[in-house]
Amino acid sequence: MSKGVPGDSPLSVYKAPDPVAAVRLVESHGMDAAVGRYFWLFRGAVEKVVQHGREILRGQSGQPVPARGKRRSTTPGQEDALVAAALRLGSVHRAARETGRQHTFILTLLRERNIPVPRLSREERIAAVKDGQARVAAAAETPAIERAA
Repeated sequence: MSKGVPGDSPLSVYKAPDPVAAVRLVESHGMDAAVGRYFWLFRGAVEKVVQHGREILRGQSGQPVPARGKRRSTTPGQEDALVAAALRLGSVHRAARETGRQHTFILTLLRERNIPVPRLSREERIAAVKDGQARVAAAAETPAIERAA
C-alpha cells in the first residue's frame, strides 16, 4: 500500500518522456521501439516528443536551422521577427496573438535557436488574469435600458 512516498505510486511509471532520451532511443532502435517504450502515449505524441528532442540537440550543437521545405513558408527575416516579438512581449502566447502565428511554431523557432522560452513573471500573470476577468465581467453586464424593462 502506498503511504504517499514520492515514486511509490504505480502512476510514477507514466512520467513525461525526456525528449533527448527519446531521440537517442529512436536513433538506436527505431520509432517503433520508442512507441513501445512510451506505450501510454499515442504515436503522434511520441513523434512530437522526438521532434522536440531533435530541436534541442540541434540548438545545443549549433547546427543551422534546416532548409525550408513545403511545410515552412516563412522567410528567415519573418522567423527572426517572430522570435523578437516573443522576447519583447515576454510570452509565446502573446507573440502568437500579436503576429497571428501558432504558438507551437514560435516555440519551435525558439528551440531551434536554443533560446529559453520567455515566461511572464508571477505579477504579470496575476495582472493578465485580473484584466481578463474584468473584460468578462464588463461583457456580462447588461445595459441599463434592458435592466429597467
